[in-house]
Amino acid sequence: MKLAYYPGCVARSTGREYEISTRAVCKALGVELEEIDDWNCCGATHVSNEMVSTALAARNLVRTSLPVMASCSICYSRLRAAMIRLEDRKVREKVNQALEKKYEEEKEVLHVIQTITGALAGAGAGNDADDQDRDRGPGDLIVRPLSGLKVAPYYGCLLTRPGGGIDSPENPSILENLIRTLGAEPTDFRLKMKCCCGPIFMPEEDAAAETLIRILRNAKESGADFVVALCPLCHLMLDANQPLLEKKLGEEIDLPILYVTQMAGLALGLRPEELGMEMNSVSTRPVLEKLAAIEAGEEEGAEVC
Repeated sequence: MKLAYYPGCVARSTGREYEISTRAVCKALGVELEEIDDWNCCGATHVSNEMVSTALAARNLVRTSLPVMASCSICYSRLRAAMIRLEDRKVREKVNQALEKKYEEEKEVLHVIQTITGALAGAGAGNDADDQDRDRGPGDLIVRPLSGLKVAPYYGCLLTRPGGGIDSPENPSILENLIRTLGAEPTDFRLKMKCCCGPIFMPEEDAAAETLIRILRNAKESGADFVVALCPLCHLMLDANQPLLEKKLGEEIDLPILYVTQMAGLALGLRPEELGMEMNSVSTRPVLEKLAAIEAGEEEGAEVC
């Protein structure tokens, strides 16, 4: 399977570990990524002019004939929102005036979680799977099940919006289903779709901190060993800001935040360094140690039997 890869701006900066783990997991799943040539910003929320943001997204989409995969939920949402706007003939004509290569037809846009779940299900996400792919099941790819680990699924607010895409905007389940497929147990995480407050963190730091601590407390109270995130901004807010929140509030949280690709990569047998896990702000060592202890216990039990 071959997909056009749209990294997004943060893939080469604060979300570097997401890019590393995305490429590693796709390679392990047999998915070939062809990075879009000369890609630009997706037209994210900080671009206030909707026509400009639509044109920015359209320019990325027309630079490939392949289905487009993004790992960032904001990029994924913006690309899909642009496609919906471009269904309007007047909008499309105006946007095309600014494009060297014109937007002629709707593209297929995927989030990396769709690529992972599609590959694990044995069906190619984006392209027709060959017979060998269709015959594969998750057990053929998962070499290190995450049995014994409890995971808080954090969607954030943009993955399922605009509606009509990846899952239900109000009650999604794709992440819980993936967690179960990988052998782990999703926890009952009530705030799984609460906004991470990334866009207001600078002007409204106290309000953002209050929301973030609620999200992290809820995740920890759910019994999770770690939180799994699908968006680099969500990951930044929950991971990099966690030590700042602990200092600000005098409260120990110590809850690892993994990208969905890091979680999947562990189950696929990839090494932590192949997934950039040393780059996470909150140490992922407790997760790795628990997984190793569970594996050691299972091996010991098997020997006794």
